[in-house]
Amino acid sequence: MTIVELINQIDKAFDGAEHSETSLRQFVLTNKFGLSRDITDSEWSEAGKNRVDTKWQEIPDSEIQECDSMLAHMDSVEFRYFLPAYMTYALKNYQESTWGNDILTSIIFSLYPSSKESDLYTYGVRQLSLLDNSQQLAIVVFLRFVASSVDYSNSDANIALERYWNKVIRNI
Repeated sequence: MTIVELINQIDKAFDGAEHSETSLRQFVLTNKFGLSRDITDSEWSEAGKNRVDTKWQEIPDSEIQECDSMLAHMDSVEFRYFLPAYMTYALKNYQESTWGNDILTSIIFSLYPSSKESDLYTYGVRQLSLLDNSQQLAIVVFLRFVASSVDYSNSDANIALERYWNKVIRNI
C-alpha cells in the first residue's frame, strides 16, 4: 500500500468523527499547568480562539508541529477526533526528519495500552473504545506500514501489533 492509499484509508475511516470541543492548544495549556494551578477562563479562551478546524481534516500541520503530541491526555471522543490528523501528519512527513521525532513515537505509544499497570491499561483501552472496525483496520495498516518502514525501524509498532492490535483485528 502506498502512503497516498493509506492516507485515503485513514480519511475514509475517520471521516465524520465527532468534533472535539477542546483544541490542541487547550490541551497544551492543560499539559503545561495541569494540576499545578488553575487555568483562567481568559487563558482557556485565548488558547482556543485561533482554532480553524471544524473537522479533523482541517487541522493544520503547523498546529500539530506547534502543539506536539497531546494524544495521551485525551478522552475517547477527543482521541478519535485527533488521532487521524496525527497519523496523516506522520505519513505526509514520512521522508522528512519528522518521521523519527516524538510525534510518531507518541502516536505509536498511544496505540498500545500499557500492560505495566492496570490503571494505565484501562485508560488506554478506554481511549480506543469508540473506534469502529474501519478505524481499527486503518490503525493496523498504519502500524504495519511503520513497522515495515526501512526509514523508521520501530519495534514499538511491532509490539503494538503483536500484543494488542492483531488480537483486535481477529475479532473484526
